Amino acid sequence: MLLARHGKPDDQKVDAAVRFARKVTEFRGRVSTIDLDEVRRTGFTEGQIVDMICYTAQCFLTNHLNNVFYTEVDFLLVELTLG
Repeated sequence: MLLARHGKPDDQKVDAAVRFARKVTEFRGRVSTIDLDEVRRTGFTEGQIVDMICYTAQCFLTNHLNNVFYTEVDFLLVELTLG
């Protein structure tokens, strides 16, 4: 879990999911066919890839809503270190 928080999980499949989600976010959904092929090769189905995209979009939307309305954080914050 700690490695995943730093963007470097120790499980190959989890690592592929994390890298794909980061690319979806960074490139605003405009991932390459190479990115898609990579996450497919790791064993993810089309449905699971759609789930990853939807979850990433949900987090993005939630963050924007919270930023617009200055939502008070009422849970323990976890520091993310990107490597």
